[in-house]
Order: sequence, then structure tokens, then C-alpha cells
Amino acid sequence: MGNPGIRKALTIEQIFLKDKKERRLYELREKAVRDEISMLAGARAEGRAEGMAEGEARGIAKGEVKGRADAICMFLDVRFGEASRGLQRKVRFISKLEALDRIINRIYTAASLDDAEAIIDNAITR
Repeated sequence: MGNPGIRKALTIEQIFLKDKKERRLYELREKAVRDEISMLAGARAEGRAEGMAEGEARGIAKGEVKGRADAICMFLDVRFGEASRGLQRKVRFISKLEALDRIINRIYTAASLDDAEAIIDNAITR
């Protein structure tokens, strides 16, 4: 055993084997270090999972908003054609799902472009 590091480790081990109290303190310190490492790893994993879930929820919400806006704009385009382009742009700026739902529930009753605009304006201001 010519390696000084190994000799030192063996000497420390012999001390621990002789002194139960010292060995117990060492074991408790080591356990505390392992517990902290484990806790930090768990917290990191939990934070990562929460971030991914939050990002996924935001993506789904954006997709729902876009889908409803697309449906409204498609109706406006089919029903009123080029004249509805300005109103379609207005719809594209709506980011609240509830407002878009209110529009979808009433837009099909619009007999004119003015009716459609009133429905959209009413849904935005509520």
C-alpha cells in the first residue's frame, strides 16, 4: 500500500471502526448529504414537469383561440367575401376564448356585415 491516499483512507476507516459515536456522526452527515442531493434532484424534476405542463396548457389554449378565430373568419369570408377582410383582422386580434365563443354562438345569425360587426363588438366589450 504505497499510495498515501489509500493509506489515509484506511487509517480513517480504522478510527471509525474503533469509535462508534464518530462512525455514527459520519453516517448521519453522509445521509444528510445524500438526502439533500435527492431532494434537489426531485425538486428539479418537479419544476421541469410543471414547466412542461404549463407550456403545454398555453399551447393548447393558443390553439383553441386560433381555431375559433379561423372558424369565425371562414364564416365571414364565405358569407360576406372581400368586404369582411377588415372585420376578419379585428377577429384575429381577439385573444380571449370566452369572447370568441360568444361570437361563434351568435355570428351565424348575422344577416349583414353590420350585424356581424355588432356581434363582434358586443362580444369584445363584455
